[in-house]
Amino acid sequence: MLQAIRDRASGWLAYVIIGLITIPFALWGLGEYFGGAGPLVAAEVNGTDIAVRDVHQEARAQRDEMARMFGGEIPDDVLDEQGIRLQALESLIRQELLRQAADSAGFKAAGDSVLREIRGMPVFQEEGRFSRERYSQLLNAQRISPADFEQDIARSIVLSQIQRGIQATGVVPESLVEDYSRLRNQTRVASWRVFSADEFDRPDVVDEDAIQAYYEANPDEFTTTERVRVSYLRLDPEGLEAGVEVTEDQVREHYRVNRSRYEQPELREVRQIRIQDTGEEGEARIRELRERLEAGEDFAELAEEYSEDSLTADRGGRMGEIARGDLGSTLETVIFTLPKDLISQPVRTERGWFILEVTAIQEAQPQPFEEVRDEVEQDLRDRTAEQMQIDALDDMMALGIEFPDSLEPAADATGLEIQTSDWFSRGSGDGIARHRSIRNAAFDPRVLEDGHNSEAIDLQDGSTVILRIDEHQPSELRPLAEVEDTIRERLQRQAAANAAREAGEALIERLTAAEDWASEADENGAWSRSVEVTRERAAELPTGLQDHLFRLPAPGEGAVEIAGARIGDGDFAVTVLEEVRMGEDAADAAARQQARDQIGNAYGSAEFRAYLSWLEEQADIKRFPDALD
Repeated sequence: MLQAIRDRASGWLAYVIIGLITIPFALWGLGEYFGGAGPLVAAEVNGTDIAVRDVHQEARAQRDEMARMFGGEIPDDVLDEQGIRLQALESLIRQELLRQAADSAGFKAAGDSVLREIRGMPVFQEEGRFSRERYSQLLNAQRISPADFEQDIARSIVLSQIQRGIQATGVVPESLVEDYSRLRNQTRVASWRVFSADEFDRPDVVDEDAIQAYYEANPDEFTTTERVRVSYLRLDPEGLEAGVEVTEDQVREHYRVNRSRYEQPELREVRQIRIQDTGEEGEARIRELRERLEAGEDFAELAEEYSEDSLTADRGGRMGEIARGDLGSTLETVIFTLPKDLISQPVRTERGWFILEVTAIQEAQPQPFEEVRDEVEQDLRDRTAEQMQIDALDDMMALGIEFPDSLEPAADATGLEIQTSDWFSRGSGDGIARHRSIRNAAFDPRVLEDGHNSEAIDLQDGSTVILRIDEHQPSELRPLAEVEDTIRERLQRQAAANAAREAGEALIERLTAAEDWASEADENGAWSRSVEVTRERAAELPTGLQDHLFRLPAPGEGAVEIAGARIGDGDFAVTVLEEVRMGEDAADAAARQQARDQIGNAYGSAEFRAYLSWLEEQADIKRFPDALD
């Protein structure tokens, strides 16, 4: 829950934002001009740092996407936090390699298409029109700055350009399309007889000695799983928020005290010229451009020709409307102290040299209480619930430690109900125990053996739990009398399957030795004869038979391929592959196009993977995975 308080990037809104940044779009054009990597570095790619914070942000995005795929919550047996972090690190390394390759090749996001795309996103629209206020609200809800968000999208556009370019090099020969289509539409003519294991089941084939021997040789199969039941307190933020009540006077007082929060922020239209080189050469170039502006040359024309900011240069340097908090502190300070229509002196930051001009100013506008009342009330409810959560969590954690042998003091202080779980093991459970963190805490020696309360456990839904053992069942070997029937049934089934296989293999020997396999087959039980089998007929065949038939080599002219395979639950199939017919509908336009698309996608993906591998081989990459812990 504390994590939920600190980081509110959750719920459907997070899925919207994640969905936006996982496919190619355009962006507005502010970009991540300012700010640098954090102090902790997870990797270096050709001298460029990948910050630990960026890896954690990428991991969070991947985790949220996984949660969306699983309907909102990732099963604990699927969630691997360390694996997600390492995967996120490799993803960012690949992105950086592609970004550097794209820069080298001259790929860039076009500014005009950026504006159209972001304005066309339904999530940022109200009544069918783009809303800057909604855009800011959605990003603020995810604690994402416009600069970071738009830079991420810009990166997506550029990476998509280079990815499509590489994938387009995967040329598919037409002969391969035809061969693939013919193979996919292949028909195999086969006969078979199935020896059912049920026909060989004999109750008397297993004696008591065999049962005893199996029991002694396989104790793990008959050892019960260690299980526990726990008592627990669960602090659910949604439950607390539902109980928050506020009066009209409290809402108005909150508005009065925080009036500035409900103003329309001051907005400034800004344009820029940027030179990336922060050294002496870059300084000389930016000062020359400043002198040319002083001499009366047009700002937009100079920006289009000389600015090295790919997002704004082709729009005359226009950055769009800037609000406080959109940019890094250095340039933001200049922008919000610069008079309208006055061109700044060169400004140096970590991202280069800048010349700035404010072309329009929209002053901050107070909003009447009536217009923002609902927002004020929700803000007050959120703050009240947040404080209630913090207070309750403090009580729960402190009393859980102060009274380690009972949950009752914490329950009395917080008003939470002590609940009891169902039985669960280390590896699985239902209800509260479906969370791996709960199972880990319950089987911690301090909790399981010493009988103490657990530490506070944060769950994926934002709730916090402390627990203690209610009941414990150690693992133990079940008595032979309890499992004897199970062992007997298992051994009988194995014996029946072996007998079916032996009968089938004997028939294969006779068929192989016979001058006329068909005559020999007629004398040996019921057969399915000369059946045409395609790759789409799996449901009509005994389980596993289709895979077996399509793995057999094609018989030579005038010959057959005789073989056998275990199928289903212990059955054995004797098969005779008589003929292989290549697909005759390869010339069908729809079938050929489907084959062409499938192979093209495979070739394009292979080309792109090979390109990534080549980039990695050529690059100087240093990884620091320990920094992610």
